[in-house]
Amino acid sequence: MNNLLIISKVKNRILGFQFEDGILNRIHDFQSESLVGNIYCGYVKDIVRNINAAFIEFDCDKKGFLSLANLPFSVKQGDKILIQVSSDKIKSKDYLLTWKINLSSEAVVLTVGDTDIKVSRKIKEKEIREALKNSLLGLSNEEYGFILRTNALSYTLDEIRQQAEDLTLLYQQYKNKLSHTKAKTVIYSKKYIPDICREFIAKLKGCIITDINEIYEELRSENIDVLLNDDSKVNLLNKYSLQKHIENALNKHVWLKSGAYLVIENTEAMTVIDVNTGKADMHTNREKTICNINREAALEIARQLKIRNVSGTIIIDFISMKSEFYNELLSYMRECIMSDFTLCSVIDITKLGLMEITRKKQEKPLVEIIK
Repeated sequence: MNNLLIISKVKNRILGFQFEDGILNRIHDFQSESLVGNIYCGYVKDIVRNINAAFIEFDCDKKGFLSLANLPFSVKQGDKILIQVSSDKIKSKDYLLTWKINLSSEAVVLTVGDTDIKVSRKIKEKEIREALKNSLLGLSNEEYGFILRTNALSYTLDEIRQQAEDLTLLYQQYKNKLSHTKAKTVIYSKKYIPDICREFIAKLKGCIITDINEIYEELRSENIDVLLNDDSKVNLLNKYSLQKHIENALNKHVWLKSGAYLVIENTEAMTVIDVNTGKADMHTNREKTICNINREAALEIARQLKIRNVSGTIIIDFISMKSEFYNELLSYMRECIMSDFTLCSVIDITKLGLMEITRKKQEKPLVEIIK
């Protein structure tokens, strides 16, 4: 079994370790306290006209900031409004809320406030993109549109349309709930564990193993295939060296097969990654060796960003090489991040030879989860 999702406890934290072709590619936090994606019946506490925004109370005692820009209807103090959490509370900053509700299925995302039908940038073939768009013709309107996810390639056009129709009905149900739901209460709370597991099975046809009875029962109740390791003599942490994987993912030094290594430093403003030649053999065809090391480093960096859940601005200092090779490295780096589950963009290479990458923040970084 090369594709495995192992769910176990590490330091009293429930984590999921995703292995693809036997290589660790992602660590999920299954005890995330994130509210991102949840939908609430919000209560308009205050309107701040000079910044065109409102402060919204939700989930009993929580407060969030909502921009009213392009809001297609008017709101006043005391109103109820359907809102979705787009960013968690960070230190002194309140939750960031949006009226542009997003609802997702395996293949489709319904996007309130964006009426276009769009296709994932990872789907390159023009004919396929057009066929996918055409499958949803007539479903979008002046209120919402759709995004066809990369996973859409795993479904028939009829199945994709059915998913979009189901999302449309779901959105109408949420809107209808607003009128008879008490202010500040939850309308939709994401089921993080089942969603991740469905995605894993659909994309990778993998096997899920856990030694936590509660997780096993939850997945079984969702009709998700899962194996329970109930043999006390076989510890998943030891069998799959999970503790060692955690230690490696928190270590600032990452060795490459060539003998070169990465140094990953997290700062308040950004993440800085330095590529070093280390023990690599530099005696034969030095320029070609440097190019190969940089490519090897790019592939490993893409993996480390996923495992560590690094977000924000990332600056990479690759080993210096001739200027004509940098464009090729840029293209290769973009290929490497295409499998990322989070929006990740390679911006450019500066005059000093530093590569700039941005990665959207969706969850806490691993270093904050494992303390």
